[in-house]
Amino acid sequence: MPAFFQYPAVNAKLKALSSNMLKEKDFQNLIELNSVQEAFNYLYNNTYYQEHLEKFSGQEIHRRQLELNLKKSLVLSEDIIKKFSSSDLKTFIKHYFKKFEIEDLKIILRTILMESEENYLTDNLIYIDRNKKINFNNLIQASSYNEIKKVLKNLHYAEILDEFSDQYQKNKNLFPIEMTLDFYYFSELNRLAESFSSKDKKYFDEIIGTHIDLLNLQWIYRIKRYYNLSSGEILNYIIPYHFKINRKELQSMSQENKSENLVKHIAYQPYQQLLEKAIKDENVIFERFFLNYIFKKLHQIKTESFFTISNILAYLYIREYESRDIITVLEGIRYSLPKDRIKNFLIRKEV
Repeated sequence: MPAFFQYPAVNAKLKALSSNMLKEKDFQNLIELNSVQEAFNYLYNNTYYQEHLEKFSGQEIHRRQLELNLKKSLVLSEDIIKKFSSSDLKTFIKHYFKKFEIEDLKIILRTILMESEENYLTDNLIYIDRNKKINFNNLIQASSYNEIKKVLKNLHYAEILDEFSDQYQKNKNLFPIEMTLDFYYFSELNRLAESFSSKDKKYFDEIIGTHIDLLNLQWIYRIKRYYNLSSGEILNYIIPYHFKINRKELQSMSQENKSENLVKHIAYQPYQQLLEKAIKDENVIFERFFLNYIFKKLHQIKTESFFTISNILAYLYIREYESRDIITVLEGIRYSLPKDRIKNFLIRKEV
């Protein structure tokens, strides 16, 4: 299906859906509430989330139930977009949503292998049960690394688990496995984008490319601060795709001894300023600086063309960030945090 036909159709649908998304006033109202039940009532009575929360109407809802259903509402966008897409775009969108499957898999690994809270799986998995190639019941009932690998034997995930099997048995460290799963996800996403038109590739770079750049920066910073890995190991883990950061800069950062000195190895000034602020401000979650940067870029991009993938990617990211911000508010209410402090944790809040 040519872009002239497919993009206006799906973008018109997403424009309508976007008009229903929460406004700043909604977040201000949510932050003023005193309980998760009040937050549920507000979302049910005043927002489009009503259709996703209908089964809890008239009931007392638990925070985890609310968060799970907010997250699950995200993945329904896949079906909407694929309905209006050509086969090539469907393939890309299908892999785009694999990010949620991979996050589910990370939760399964942590829960089963690190003996986390018993109900954690059922309260947090949002996507992996959609994959018909995975026996979901066998997966969540697995009790060991090898059992998980066996359930996933027909998927690329099993190859990754097999690669790190001996290393995991020695140190019980899931970090390199999780990094490699992300490495696989973005590498495949970039491969699929290679067939895009020049305009679509431009917006892929602007959105996904920026995301990858900032993930690589964040990962290198964390590795330098919390893990003792060699330069070679760091370069093996980072995503092999660059937008505003080149390989030479990444190599230079990997050889830097102090995490706070990473800034001087970055030539692109917006990233340089962003990392500098994130390192200095200990009162705000480090990751939020990067997410807020992407959030602002998305709002600049989303209406630039009705005949490209820009609006689709912008919608998916903004929709995800909205859900994450609502869950942040719920957490703040749960722990009775000061209202100004809750605001400072939101992705949409200027940094």
